[in-house]
Amino acid sequence: MSIDVDNLTIGQARQIAAMFGQQSREQLVFDNGMIGKYVIARCRDAGVHAGVLRATNGRECVLTEARRLWYWKIAGGRKGALNGVATYGLSDDSKVGVAVSRIHLTENCELIEVTPEAEASIRGVKDHEG
Repeated sequence: MSIDVDNLTIGQARQIAAMFGQQSREQLVFDNGMIGKYVIARCRDAGVHAGVLRATNGRECVLTEARRLWYWKIAGGRKGALNGVATYGLSDDSKVGVAVSRIHLTENCELIEVTPEAEASIRGVKDHEG
């Protein structure tokens, strides 16, 4: 059977979708090996968050036990980018929001797996109050 893909009917589009087996959005979660791990998520509009990665799909992710990193400096006076935070943790003068139980982030630019040392540091920074 030949189908003109530029002029598909809705019925033909449904037939094609059925051939590939429709999956719900939840079933299309990409397992990047970081599910269940503590990560830093940098987002285009929502800033930087740290938490346990529960799901990821394209440029979206869900974190639990998540804290927003309002202002961050790498522990030990080190210079660098978020990779340094993910490796060494935060200095005490960083500003981190209170933990929320669950957050759905969109427009993720990167997800970085965090070392156990850095996780303890991020979790240990005092909550920033407005």
